[in-house]
Amino acid sequence: MVLSTPSKSQSMIPFTSVRLHPLMFSDDSHYVIHAPKGRESAIHLYMSSSLNMTAGEIFGGDLEGEGDETQGRGNLTGVGVIVGSDSRAVFYDGATVRGGNHLADALEVADAPEFSTYYHSRKGGDAVVGLYFGSLITIKGGNFIGGRGPSMNGHSLHIAYEAQVYGGSFQGSFLARDRGAIVLHGCLSRVGNRLLGHLEQGDRVNLQIVEETGGAVIVEAPKQIETCSKYKKKSSGESIRLGAFTVLKL
Repeated sequence: MVLSTPSKSQSMIPFTSVRLHPLMFSDDSHYVIHAPKGRESAIHLYMSSSLNMTAGEIFGGDLEGEGDETQGRGNLTGVGVIVGSDSRAVFYDGATVRGGNHLADALEVADAPEFSTYYHSRKGGDAVVGLYFGSLITIKGGNFIGGRGPSMNGHSLHIAYEAQVYGGSFQGSFLARDRGAIVLHGCLSRVGNRLLGHLEQGDRVNLQIVEETGGAVIVEAPKQIETCSKYKKKSSGESIRLGAFTVLKL
């Protein structure tokens, strides 16, 4: 399959799910891949495949109504990128990945029990999912957006093996499950089920984290302690300015 840049009159190219080895996006072109409605994912890397994404946009398939029962998927919304066994994916600044949006009416799930199958089947699609033994996701930058859903939004990162996060912007929670590990590098603090601070590349994060069945979200602090001092000074300065402003207003 040959990928081409969209024309001015074409905002997105309707590809079916891409399963290629190796698959690389070059940084001198802007690609847009949008999975058809009801598809499992826009990109699915099977065993020993790789993705190096330096530019472009990937969107999981949106879902309307009752979903595509003929594919046996029920009401699951499409994922942006699935990384399978012994596969690798690396994301850089300029990359955008979004899970599919579930377009059902929110009123349909208003009275459904929170932990029911019906309720969870109306969630948005996850942006990036790492599955199975040997999968490795490395995020050095980019934008990762969980899809919208009437019951709950999708995760920006969903890991069942390993992910290393150095930078990036995230809209949507992190999920680590089945003994999977999400390792974040930077100046970060954990407050309950939220993670606050700055990643190694300087990106600011305020994330909800979910750990299930032995999964873990781990913070790897910088070796040089003074690396984080610049963020502390900035926060202190902002507080002082805010205090001065408050006094003036009174």
